[in-house]
Amino acid sequence: MSTHGWQKVFKFTFIQQLKSKAFIVSSALICTLILTMMILLGLLPTLAGGDDSSSGVTGDITVKKVYVIDNSGITKAEDYTDAFKSMNVEVVTASDDAQADTFSDTVKNGTACLLLTFEKEENYISIYAGRPADGSVSSEEANNISAMAESVFNYKRLQNYGLDENEISTALAPTSKNTSVIGEEVVNPIVEAIKSMVPMLSSLILFILIIVYGQLVAQSIALEKTSKVMELLLTSVRPLAVIIGKILAMGSLSLMQFMMFILSGALGGAVAVPMLMNHASSSLTPALPGGAIGGGAANEAGTDFINELMGYIGEALSGFNVISIIYIVIVFLIGFIFFALIAGLIGASVNRSEDLNNAMQPFALIGVAGFYLAYFPSIFAPLEEGGQNIFMTLSYYLPISSPFALPSAMLTGNMNAVEGAISILILMICTVLFALLVARVYEQVIMHTGNKLKLTDILGMAKNK
Repeated sequence: MSTHGWQKVFKFTFIQQLKSKAFIVSSALICTLILTMMILLGLLPTLAGGDDSSSGVTGDITVKKVYVIDNSGITKAEDYTDAFKSMNVEVVTASDDAQADTFSDTVKNGTACLLLTFEKEENYISIYAGRPADGSVSSEEANNISAMAESVFNYKRLQNYGLDENEISTALAPTSKNTSVIGEEVVNPIVEAIKSMVPMLSSLILFILIIVYGQLVAQSIALEKTSKVMELLLTSVRPLAVIIGKILAMGSLSLMQFMMFILSGALGGAVAVPMLMNHASSSLTPALPGGAIGGGAANEAGTDFINELMGYIGEALSGFNVISIIYIVIVFLIGFIFFALIAGLIGASVNRSEDLNNAMQPFALIGVAGFYLAYFPSIFAPLEEGGQNIFMTLSYYLPISSPFALPSAMLTGNMNAVEGAISILILMICTVLFALLVARVYEQVIMHTGNKLKLTDILGMAKNK
């Protein structure tokens, strides 16, 4: 069971794969795709608004005049003048009913203008925004200006009741609704949504890395065996050193490529976050009298929005700390070795490269079973029981699923440090036991050139050994 010479195999495999066109092209393509998707995420709010760059409430907009008819008896048309002044929008009010009657035709036949009417109905106030027929004002911009006018209306209405600035701010403050069993932690729907996404994303990433690079381990061994390169390797290194060197080389490449993907995502995020903050500043800031639109108020609103979102993410990823990161790296490395040992043994058992795809089907099924066992129980986990069920707990400790389940469980706080250590210990023991099995039969398997080996044949070799 000598492993002498694994360094030579490691160096040979690492350099060979690093220089391969497949690795270079796939790395460049995926990094570019991640970077592009992150930037598009920042541009998405703007793109969703079409070509109209004026969909926000700050900056230049299409509308130049707003004709106001206020029959609510609560506010006056002049109350909206200051609110629109910072946007370089002229507010036109009617001196009498006769002039007000002409506003509809004026706006309909005009351009870059809008009609705002306030009517007091039986149980509510109706706010209507009418646009010109020439399409110069988009529906989104009309809705934004209408929302601004509604903010002014609510502000003035409360001011008429004698409330001061602080009381109005309190009255207009948004509300947050949560629910839980009395005495238990409050369930936030946004946090729970993030928690449901993290297992899928983390499991999917690790699944792709483990399955893809495990396939490459098997393919490399199978090709070298069928092309007689293996015979040359075995003149200088022991058979077990071949699979160890290849597994470690592929594991190093996968980690390096994974870090490239993370850096691409971080770079894209650094570009996308300011874009999202600018959009939040322009779309979330309420219109208030006295020129409180835009400027510092807009930036503050955008910053608050991003901070609130980051707070939700931080709450969802409550287990994100140094220990969890160390655990995730360890479980990935051991999990990769576990699956790569299976793949390497399969690659050594085939005598023709054409048979590799069929031989790898059990490997793929095991990986898929581990992925689904890690992800799907989290969807059906009852929230009233703390988001846990027996299948989810089982996925934390089974060696085929723990590499996929543990990262998200650690990040979301579903596993503590002790439980994570137990999961890693079980995975490590299973990996060592399987490595011993491979060590017993690998030399016989790699030299086998007869009929296709079955699982019973491999187990028979281990028993006879």
